[in-house]
Amino acid sequence: MQNLKDIVNSRLLPYVSKPVRYTGSELNIIRKDLRQLSVHGVICFPDLYDIGMSHFGLQILYHIVNREKSWALSRCFTPWADAEKLMRSTGIPLYTLEYMTPVREADWIGFSVQYELQYTNIVNMIDLAGLDVYSSGRLEHDPLIIAGGPCTGNPEPLSKFVDAFVIGDGEETIVSLCKVIEREKKTGSSRNARLQALSSIPGVYVPSLYKTETKGRFVVSLPGDKKVRAAKIKELRTENYPQRPLVPLIETVHSRLAVEVMRGCTRGCRFCSAGNFYRPVRERNPGEIYKQIRSGIESTGFRDVGLLSLSTADYSCLSGLLEACLDLKEKYHVSLALPSTRIDALTEEQFELLGRVTSSSSLTIAPEAGSARLRRAINKDFTDEQIFATVNKLLSGNVQTLKLYFMIGLPTEGEQDIEAVIEMVTKIAGIVRAKQKRRMVHVAISPFSPKPHTPFCREKMESKDVLEKKGAYIKGALRHLRNVKVSYRNSQVTLLETVMARGDRRASELVHLAWRKGARFDGWEECFNMQRWIDAAVELKMDLNAYLDEIPEDQELPWASVSVGVSDSYLKEEKKRALSGETTEDCRNGKCTSCGVCENGIKRKVSDKNEKDSGQHSGSALPQRHSDANYHYRFIYRKGELIKFLGHLDMVAVIHRAFLIAGIPLAYSNGFNPHPRISFGPPLPSGVTGQREAFDAIMTESQSNDMLSVNNWLPDDLKLVEIKSLSPKSPSLNSSITSALYKFTHYSEIKAGVLEKRIADILSLQKVDVTIEKGGELKVKDIRGGIIDLSMSPCGFEAHLSMIPNCSCKPSELIKALFPESGIAEFKVVRACCFIGGEAV
Repeated sequence: MQNLKDIVNSRLLPYVSKPVRYTGSELNIIRKDLRQLSVHGVICFPDLYDIGMSHFGLQILYHIVNREKSWALSRCFTPWADAEKLMRSTGIPLYTLEYMTPVREADWIGFSVQYELQYTNIVNMIDLAGLDVYSSGRLEHDPLIIAGGPCTGNPEPLSKFVDAFVIGDGEETIVSLCKVIEREKKTGSSRNARLQALSSIPGVYVPSLYKTETKGRFVVSLPGDKKVRAAKIKELRTENYPQRPLVPLIETVHSRLAVEVMRGCTRGCRFCSAGNFYRPVRERNPGEIYKQIRSGIESTGFRDVGLLSLSTADYSCLSGLLEACLDLKEKYHVSLALPSTRIDALTEEQFELLGRVTSSSSLTIAPEAGSARLRRAINKDFTDEQIFATVNKLLSGNVQTLKLYFMIGLPTEGEQDIEAVIEMVTKIAGIVRAKQKRRMVHVAISPFSPKPHTPFCREKMESKDVLEKKGAYIKGALRHLRNVKVSYRNSQVTLLETVMARGDRRASELVHLAWRKGARFDGWEECFNMQRWIDAAVELKMDLNAYLDEIPEDQELPWASVSVGVSDSYLKEEKKRALSGETTEDCRNGKCTSCGVCENGIKRKVSDKNEKDSGQHSGSALPQRHSDANYHYRFIYRKGELIKFLGHLDMVAVIHRAFLIAGIPLAYSNGFNPHPRISFGPPLPSGVTGQREAFDAIMTESQSNDMLSVNNWLPDDLKLVEIKSLSPKSPSLNSSITSALYKFTHYSEIKAGVLEKRIADILSLQKVDVTIEKGGELKVKDIRGGIIDLSMSPCGFEAHLSMIPNCSCKPSELIKALFPESGIAEFKVVRACCFIGGEAV
């Protein structure tokens, strides 16, 4: 019987796009012996691998749990449509990337919920795991389903699927959670007892322990004396950040080194749920940040660094940090990036420093509203003149594309506010065009969505028709500006987002039925289908307007049982100030606003502005790029099972990055965009491993076998095995290699007599025709001349195949001839070596 790993390799990976998403082959991956562990958890990200591996919170939790010897945390991501279809048809359960074991065998499964339109993906992953999607239907031995992240500020729409929610910061809570599960597991306690024990952890909400009651238009969870207050950590401890973060082998949404500089924001934008969820502000020491950047570069090879926070421009020590990073820019050729730039935050000095440490040619500023009056209402207190001054500052550097972000449908918005957006963009477009005609302005317009725990949480969301009319009007008014591109977010997406954000427990039924109707990846434009949700609501007799209309002040809210820390009185006062056009000063600069977060030892932590990192990097700088390279080497490497589906270009990028980390002095080509002078032999077919593959590289300095140290920065199944010195006049690998030896093993057993006869039949023929696809057309190819030798082996058979143009045979073509009833995916294929003439490389 095939094990799960072999089934995945033969029946899933060969047939899906980007199969490396499903292999668990990252650099710095952590694997343990599951038999020696007391707790095994799985963190599930309810979106595509490319999105989830760009989320830094996942890296933090992965590090914290796995540093404990007796615990393990593995990962899982939502499979794309092609993979889901195959998993369901072949019976492959949702599995962990680290161990290729079914997710349902873990002790707990944790979902990181970053966006409301991921809810159907959560249900889908629970179902793919082979578990009942409803928590009430799960068995005693089933893993506990836990969820955390900013969307848990209102956990009710997921409350029928999730056993326990972690509200707030997760660094300390996840440790407490593992300790409780470890203890309860040893005592053999019941599922309900485990949930009771989890509910005693600060910040943990167990919905099954709360009564509900219909009050007005909502089903409300009654807190009684058990209202859950979000967990907050006092400071951002360096030991909680990974020094060797996971590095995907394929391109992801953010292929960069992520470094958190601070958490929380006290600017107090009245529409922003994240600002309240992550309060208070806690800044990190700039010296610790510098060290993390340095060690991260050395352990990952990333050359792009993202300084993460809700508003990095507000970081007190930004000038000192940017100045300290200048030497990293010089030594490692790194580029630093900031999230969207707050208009009134960066100083002239910081703009100048940022220009020296970043290669980014685009920056984003977010006026949010076109008029000063509306900006005051949402607590963005800066003038038009400040916005234009910021634009001029940005254009004085390398910014080629200026991105502007506006919201429409905000509370108190009128026609004059829409006109103000048009006027502002028109003026900015003129400023940009005056600097250089080729520079562009990209304008993003999004509808306002009222979110829980904000001053505007009870406001209505404007109707689809009104929002689309406003968006079309703005787009039409700016159409004549040739250097302006306007994008408008689908108002129905925001509508559904609002329903989920303000939903009650009945929304669980809506999520479930929409999922059954095919809803998946609702946040993806190509997957979003509002009609599924409308049909589900009609079937359930649910009025979606109940969640979109204005909520009266006397109506209890669905999320009444949880608090993110800000008090109801603060939110009410902020709404009053918004309606009267009053702004509230940032508490880091002015007096305390009494928001309610700073209690029980939790308070804002701001670094000293004069504090700088005094430590200097002790390692050697990257070698300078010389054009007069004279040292030629041939590298032999192996590519194993874990990465056999890694594409050739992705593999080349991984090897290049490893050479950079190791400080190997590669020679570079001349020209505006120089490339390392590395040339590879014939690429391995997808799904085929290689025992002795080769590439040639040119160095600027003579090297020894110390170059094998590159293996320290290569994934487990991609390793250098030998290095040879070459003559500068040696011909290229691609032009020299004429054939290769392949070894084939069927995943299932083939009777020796059958295999022997088929081999003999092929060898007896003068012509062997197979149908291949070339240029989108089916053609017949004679492969007999490409079969140099074919013979039985202890585990299957071996084939020596020609790689000479017009006289070649690929492994997949040979399988078509030998086993027309099978495909190459049914075989484990190894390229043992390549030949130059009759000699193995």
